[in-house]
Amino acid sequence: MEIISKLFGNIQYSKENVICFEEGLIGIPEKKNFILIEKEDFKPFSYLQSVDDGTFILIIINPLMVEKDYRFDIFKDDLYAVGIEENNPDSFSLFSIVIFSKQIEEITVNMKATILINVITKQAKQVILINDDYGVEEPLIRQASSEPVNLSRKK
Repeated sequence: MEIISKLFGNIQYSKENVICFEEGLIGIPEKKNFILIEKEDFKPFSYLQSVDDGTFILIIINPLMVEKDYRFDIFKDDLYAVGIEENNPDSFSLFSIVIFSKQIEEITVNMKATILINVITKQAKQVILINDDYGVEEPLIRQASSEPVNLSRKK
């Protein structure tokens, strides 16, 4: 199969690599079929290229790359909707959508509506976290703690 991507030109892909969002993405229900494109020189980011529309590409990142202690509490029904069994972390991947800006400090990540992909069946769903720890526009670059630290040695 082939798609003409606005960013990559002609892309050959196999049906087995198509990631299917049965319900589409939140706010974009007509976008249902994608392929994951990973480029060595773009890591830790990846591309989610629509195969339905060559002009539609999302930039994504594993939310654990943004927040090492990322908590993703979701409903069991969301896991079951893409065929993932509970307590099987090797059967899925998580991604968050990145919104780029010319200014690096203005780049944001949607950490609230995570993309859940069954790595075996390629079924996927964008799920909204139950927990309120994250928003839809979290800064990619986290500010360092401004708390003072006393490094002097006590005698």
